[in-house]
Amino acid sequence: MFISRDKFNAYQEVRTSGETNMFDLDEVLRLNEAMSEVELSKKELHYIMKNYSKLCKRFGYVNVQSI
Repeated sequence: MFISRDKFNAYQEVRTSGETNMFDLDEVLRLNEAMSEVELSKKELHYIMKNYSKLCKRFGYVNVQSI
């Protein structure tokens, strides 16, 4: 699956807001819809979560989990 920078940024926007547990996918999708014009699907959320470190490297984010 290909995740664009825009989709990853939309995920990051919800994550860094601190408004929900990121494992509550329904709430993540609701917040994503409210915060961004870029729509995410549950399948994309699963992919981002599973490949978070790899995507951080691809898009130039510092992955705090690996520090």
